[in-house]
Amino acid sequence: MKRRVLALLLASIMILALGLSGCASTSSEPVATEPAAETSEPTTEPVQEPVTVSFWHGYTPEKTEVLDEMIARYQAANPTVTIDARFVASGEEMLQKVQAALLSGEEPNMLWGYPTWTGVLASSGKLVNLGAAMDSEWKADLPEGILNAGKFEGDVYSVPIEAGTLYLIYNKDMFAEAGIENPPTTWDELYEDAKLLTKGEQYGVWLPIEPNERTSWTWETFLWQNNGELLNSDSTNIGFNTPEGLEALEFYTGLVKDGYSPTAIGQDPFLDQQAAMIYGTQGAAKAYITKYEMNVGVAMLPGNKTQATALGSNHYFMFKSDEAVEQATLDFMKWMTTGENHAEWAIRTGYLPVSESARTSERYQKFGEENPYMIEAAKALTMGQARPPIEEYPKLSNVLSSTIEKIVYDEMTAEEGMAKIQKEADSIFK
Repeated sequence: MKRRVLALLLASIMILALGLSGCASTSSEPVATEPAAETSEPTTEPVQEPVTVSFWHGYTPEKTEVLDEMIARYQAANPTVTIDARFVASGEEMLQKVQAALLSGEEPNMLWGYPTWTGVLASSGKLVNLGAAMDSEWKADLPEGILNAGKFEGDVYSVPIEAGTLYLIYNKDMFAEAGIENPPTTWDELYEDAKLLTKGEQYGVWLPIEPNERTSWTWETFLWQNNGELLNSDSTNIGFNTPEGLEALEFYTGLVKDGYSPTAIGQDPFLDQQAAMIYGTQGAAKAYITKYEMNVGVAMLPGNKTQATALGSNHYFMFKSDEAVEQATLDFMKWMTTGENHAEWAIRTGYLPVSESARTSERYQKFGEENPYMIEAAKALTMGQARPPIEEYPKLSNVLSSTIEKIVYDEMTAEEGMAKIQKEADSIFK
């Protein structure tokens, strides 16, 4: 069997700079130098006594520069508050450092990290239940799917600060040549368009089939579009060993097995014009449009029983402290995640806005006029669903992606693959 070459460049463009295990983010383009927005008023009653909020993050130097500028503005509006922000580590190394700090009682007041850490951090007993602390206006401003990414055992323990999502990226020239006027909106249209666009060395759509997080993350969009659920109601096992789950597994692998999605790829099947469509991120779209000057269109992913997409996000956590510090931390979190302030952060760092007030703000709408592909991604984000923040997810993801690969290469049927996933899930969740 012919195995494909690992898509190294594709990973750097499309898997995102978010650092999430598969989640979505920004391109590697330089950070935009947007003018600073006007200083916003404090979002809650100002803290009277001088307090210092220790804040650990893992941002790149470019993003840290933007963060420092915004912190300076926040402190100018809140002179009794000092936000002591510092780079500590990136990726899973940050989680290790935080766990060690929790054991020694030296944890920060505020943490930037991945929502998949929620279960681990909540087990310390030191996380603040942010769902109970947030006001109703703030909660309503955040899409349910992205807010649920920080939910663990019914409570919200983290709030999103950055997000990325998958949407359809397509080659307009290839579409025109094939006589296709509009991007597909349903699974049936996706299949027919992929068939029409496949000829010679050109394939209709690229879907990842490597045994890694990108594959499981992409497949989950098909599951959700078919009204399937990744986990059962109490998160004690998988919830997709159902007709809806099997249909999603068959459709995804069928596009590859029927010859409309490649198994062997070079560095980047879309850039190399090996595929007319991909399930990619806003960072990938930005690179294709601005760096490579390709004639690219973007759209919401084709749906089936409903529309849905996968999202990746980075979150803020708060650890328990005295009331004044917690109040200041909560105020700063809201200031950073809503309205014009958050619109500025999203624009200057390349992420998608996590709040409706930022997405619809005058600042972001003006930005969208010049960057419509970002506006479409922000719209897709409102239909996004998050991977569960449970300790078992990484193992489940590995089982999913490795099984998809085996189905594609005819090592098992979709039915056998589902039985294999269930058997391994029983072991994972025992």
